[in-house]
Amino acid sequence: MLNEEGVKCTNEVFGTTLDVVPTMFVELQGSDVSRVEEQWRTLVRIAKGSLKQTYAGDGDKLDELWDARRGCYIAASKYRKLVADKEGVPRAGPPIDNVLLTDVCVPLSELADVVDATETDFKVANVPCVMCCHISDGNFHCCVPYNATGAPREIGHVQELEERLIERALQRRGTVSGEHGVGIGKREFIVREHGDAHIGVQKSIKKAMDPTSLLNPGKVLFEENASNTSNSRL
Repeated sequence: MLNEEGVKCTNEVFGTTLDVVPTMFVELQGSDVSRVEEQWRTLVRIAKGSLKQTYAGDGDKLDELWDARRGCYIAASKYRKLVADKEGVPRAGPPIDNVLLTDVCVPLSELADVVDATETDFKVANVPCVMCCHISDGNFHCCVPYNATGAPREIGHVQELEERLIERALQRRGTVSGEHGVGIGKREFIVREHGDAHIGVQKSIKKAMDPTSLLNPGKVLFEENASNTSNSRL
């Protein structure tokens, strides 16, 4: 799925012509065309409240749709500069932004509310929220453009937005990472998710197997003798 801004962003960057509304992409498979078309008719009945349904019956149409979804990260990196140029607004900074990719996952019953609250938070902050989701498992990514050179206030602003997103997911019984992992940027959040006792057990196992912290030192778990103490992913 792409949210409205995600569709707008990919249209601007890749020249696609998707309607600028939240859009779900569903790929159907079958042993012959008739079975796929039958699945499509069933899907249309299920999605009867949607504004529009588009069936990509050939490879070119299918590629255009999936290019929009697959290209959301690249699109987000070019989005702000393209919009500024189009509107004739001078914009300082590089032509291609850095992009923070978030990775929370929530139960499907909580997904709509969390997505809505996240979009509202970004709009209030006046930061683009290019959202692409693995909608069937509750995992969604916000591709957040920011300027990593000469804009420390912007970096802090983006970090605050991600922290609020993670807290929002945890409050709704979600997880800090549905796909991309913890690394160094989410170590403190997995303690909030699982608790000190749970993380303590993991640390004990890690220390027993790797007493000198040779294996991914400082990743996932805070380790006293690891050299990597930074929490920032930016």
